[in-house]
Amino acid sequence: AVLDGARLIGTNGDSTYPTPRGLEPGGGSLVRAVATVAGVEPVIGGKPHRPMADLIDEMVGPGFRLMVGDRFDTDGAFAATLDCPFALVRSGVVRAGDPLPGDAPIRPRFDVADLGALADALDPHSTALVADGRGR
Repeated sequence: AVLDGARLIGTNGDSTYPTPRGLEPGGGSLVRAVATVAGVEPVIGGKPHRPMADLIDEMVGPGFRLMVGDRFDTDGAFAATLDCPFALVRSGVVRAGDPLPGDAPIRPRFDVADLGALADALDPHSTALVADGRGR
């Protein structure tokens, strides 16, 4: 259909998807394959692109927001698009010990092992150290 002129729309540009067995091709790699064959640029409606940010703005409105994710290219970039802090959880694509990329679209306010550690870091009654934004 795209070769016949249909517009290529993707919901997600993630090139990989983390699984218990390791990384697998993500939705974005499939969209990119079709785009390459058809010689077109896809419209991506999901993060980190403006259509999803506009929806968040409409649904959530102003106030404190925190983008939580396991990768910089979509999750970190979406935090930058939304102009909100980013919490990096290292239980997916970015793993414990991986260096932060020098070209990251945003530096994480929280850099934690997993969602449990983030919950501890956000809990005002927790003993987690949050002064440096790294949780435990």
